[in-house]
Amino acid sequence: MRNVKKKRAESNAPPSFPWEKLTWNDLSEWTDSRSLERGRSYQRQGAVSNLNLLPDGGLLANVMGTHQYATRISVAGGRGDLSKRLESVCSCPVGHRCKHGVAVILAFLRAVECGTHVPKTADDDRRLTLIKNGGEDELSDDEFDEDDVYDTEFDGVDAPAMKGSGKSTNRKSESRKKSSSDKQIRSKRKITDSDIVDFLSLRSKDDLVAMIMQVCRGDAKLRQTYVDRIMLETGDHAAMIREAQQELWSVTSEVAWYNSWEGHGSLPDYARLKSQLRTLVDAEQFDAVVQLGRELIERGMQQVGQSHDEGETAGQIMSALSIIAEAIVPCSLTDVEKILFVIDSILRDDYDLCDSFGHVLDRHYAKSVWADVAETLKSRLPVQVTSKKDQGSDDLTSTYQRGRLSGWIIRALEASGDEIAATNFCIEEATQVGSYQRAVDRLITMKRYEEAKALALLGLKNTNPKYAGLIKCLQDSLAMIAANSKDHSVAAAIAAERFVERPDLSSLEDLLQAAKKAKCEAATKAVAMHFLETGERPSFTTASTTQTKQPKKTAALQIKCWPFHAPPRAPAKPQQPAPGQANKPSPHFDVLIRLSIQQRDPESVLRWYDELQATRAPNRFRFNRIEMDVADAVSSTHPDRAVQLYFAEADRLAAETNTKLYPQSVSLLRKAFKVLKSNQREHEFEVILATFQNRHGRKSRLVELLHNLGGQPIVRKSRGHT
Repeated sequence: MRNVKKKRAESNAPPSFPWEKLTWNDLSEWTDSRSLERGRSYQRQGAVSNLNLLPDGGLLANVMGTHQYATRISVAGGRGDLSKRLESVCSCPVGHRCKHGVAVILAFLRAVECGTHVPKTADDDRRLTLIKNGGEDELSDDEFDEDDVYDTEFDGVDAPAMKGSGKSTNRKSESRKKSSSDKQIRSKRKITDSDIVDFLSLRSKDDLVAMIMQVCRGDAKLRQTYVDRIMLETGDHAAMIREAQQELWSVTSEVAWYNSWEGHGSLPDYARLKSQLRTLVDAEQFDAVVQLGRELIERGMQQVGQSHDEGETAGQIMSALSIIAEAIVPCSLTDVEKILFVIDSILRDDYDLCDSFGHVLDRHYAKSVWADVAETLKSRLPVQVTSKKDQGSDDLTSTYQRGRLSGWIIRALEASGDEIAATNFCIEEATQVGSYQRAVDRLITMKRYEEAKALALLGLKNTNPKYAGLIKCLQDSLAMIAANSKDHSVAAAIAAERFVERPDLSSLEDLLQAAKKAKCEAATKAVAMHFLETGERPSFTTASTTQTKQPKKTAALQIKCWPFHAPPRAPAKPQQPAPGQANKPSPHFDVLIRLSIQQRDPESVLRWYDELQATRAPNRFRFNRIEMDVADAVSSTHPDRAVQLYFAEADRLAAETNTKLYPQSVSLLRKAFKVLKSNQREHEFEVILATFQNRHGRKSRLVELLHNLGGQPIVRKSRGHT
């Protein structure tokens, strides 16, 4: 029976965690290098306070960062890597294994090292609720007793010595007095709205008038609110409109700027204008509000364009325009004029300020209304249009504006029920201003594939080669049209051309997927690999090649020629070979290396990497992530090569003058240590580390980081802990 009770007691005991055995390597595995370094900095600066032990063996503390956060460290029992037995949650935005968690762990380890008593706390500690709620409640500085706070400087003065300071005691005494006073203030009953109502209801009429006038004399905005209400009740709408227009001119004339770094600026206040607009809408002065809206859009666009803020001015104007949007439908404009007002506003709007106007277009209108809108918009189109190939920057701007206008014309024609007119207009615009893709998409939707194909080919012929995005879209449309007739070779040819122009794993995968649909995957892969290994650009199958009566193509021809015809293209732009690069194709080593890594072929990884090293000139300032990817890929099969690569890159980073690169350098050395440790060769790392320290021994910050690589416990000397 005693044994049963003993087992129950052991099962209920908090899990023991060997804090004195925790190493920097454990923490580096537990979190990322940046969080580790920032956490060390936080702990050194004394950002950790109110450190407590939890009943379950974990830790709970406050950490002062951007705000004051609550952080909990949980520990798990059992055996295994210490990094896997630690967990943290925090009220900060990261919330998991963050720099605040690192700071708390280091603060506790400092307490263990110094023999400092860490008090226990209960399971109902308010900070646990704060963490659970994701930091929704604000943590104020005076909610915690400062007697529990002590600075934990890892390499500085011991915490117990700091507690003995007389000045510290005086500060704490003053803090306790202030805290007691604050608690008395907070204990008073909070004044509610009902309390204010009760208070005012007991005042006489004269007293109330006097109180309101006293407030109005000190608050110009409140006084103006009463002025507006008087104008509204007396029916002086003309005066209200004049006041609103003057306020509009005034507020839109202000220069808007804000310095987010220093936290100050000058932003226009649209509260007064919005109040006036709301009053006019309530007074049913809809026509006046719409007219004010025209002015606000014009002047507001200029103000936003000249502002230097973070969108606050645009947001103010948007909220004012949302009030104006309420007046559009009930105003006296005809339906055609209302629609044109909204379309014109949107066409002039470069900042999406008029999004609230959209509901006007969603209403039901007669088809004849939309037909009139289309004809009105058509009359605004310019007659002369510059050829797409000869456009300059000004022409591009006018073409873009015409494209937006023509888009509304097409929408109006569709709403009028004339789909044929909308399609014909779309095709006409394509031939005039080069908007081929819109017309091609429309024809494909209508399943008029032959017309779509002809228009797409015409678009490729007439599109300037420098507009690669337009060409790509037209080619994709042609591939879609061909696939509709079960011809997937067009898509494969397009993918092959793009792969050759930009060889990488993604374009290779797209090519092989397209070739699989075209039932020529094996042949396509052979050509693609020959191109990657030699750099020689493959040719496309020609009509003469396919018609030649050859029983079998030679192997050389098979790997130098794609098994499909050339894709539809735009006119080729002349290319000038770079000096010294003409007729000197070279393998695409980076793609070959990454492909070998993807295929988990370490032998090929090293073969292509060695060939790459033999072909490129050394450059001490060069950094290519591929070295580290190679080292990671071969670490289990070729540990010596992996350690060599890790060391070389760590040495290069340490040679830089940027101290921010030192943690990366140490991280690479740590990787080398893990590789050696997995092969029971830890002793070799001592030689590597000694060599590294001899080279960079003058860099104190780097040397400090290197001291953490030996796998020694963070706690250098334990004096006992309670």
